[in-house]
Amino acid sequence: MIRCKPDWHAAEVVSPRPTDYYNSTRALGELYRNITLTEPENIKQVTYDRVPLCDPISQVLRGRVEYYIGDLVQPTQKFPETLVTLYQSYREELNYICSTHTLSNAPGAKLLEAEVVAGTILAKCSQKRWRNDRIYRMRLHITTQVRVVKNELLPQKKEYDSSELVDGLGRAWRAWEYSQTRDFNEEGSNSFSFIVLDVILDILERLDSNSRVQVTSDSYDASNPPDLEPEVDNQDPALI
Repeated sequence: MIRCKPDWHAAEVVSPRPTDYYNSTRALGELYRNITLTEPENIKQVTYDRVPLCDPISQVLRGRVEYYIGDLVQPTQKFPETLVTLYQSYREELNYICSTHTLSNAPGAKLLEAEVVAGTILAKCSQKRWRNDRIYRMRLHITTQVRVVKNELLPQKKEYDSSELVDGLGRAWRAWEYSQTRDFNEEGSNSFSFIVLDVILDILERLDSNSRVQVTSDSYDASNPPDLEPEVDNQDPALI
């Protein structure tokens, strides 16, 4: 006979059956029954007509970027084929990540682009180890893809000459403009722009400091994976 679980476990289960749980008299049970969370509303798509390089971020960066790349800072409707291909490849890989690492087996189920960017999965899941494993693999997958994009804009190495940084800034600025020509709701356009912006800021920091420093590591460094052990394993048994 399968033993019933404490009722606070039901919070991570979709359409739980009352017969599968008992009212826990522990602290977690009391908190669970006395706190009511409302289900989040579906995210509504917004329409936003973007004029390339006219947003506040571009206006702030424009002067500093122009100092290094001159007239190339001006908007253009001509983008290199390599940039268009890089963007399309990123979108395809992002779509694969969103489809592969979801917790649902339902046809067509996908993660949100925002979930991938934030490095988490919002869906309910009673199997915490499986959920954490999916999150870890998703982070590792997207980190690899981010490195691919960054390497195309500025080949990653320990030291750079000024000319290499200026060339990379030109490519990154053009990619930043291209991301703003895409539809605001197009999957991948916003996260791609975040990656490009990170490259621009990194290059500007290097050029402004005029120093030859080592490449800054990514937040999700594969050589130092985050500790994703389920928190429930470390809870006080008295609370359960």
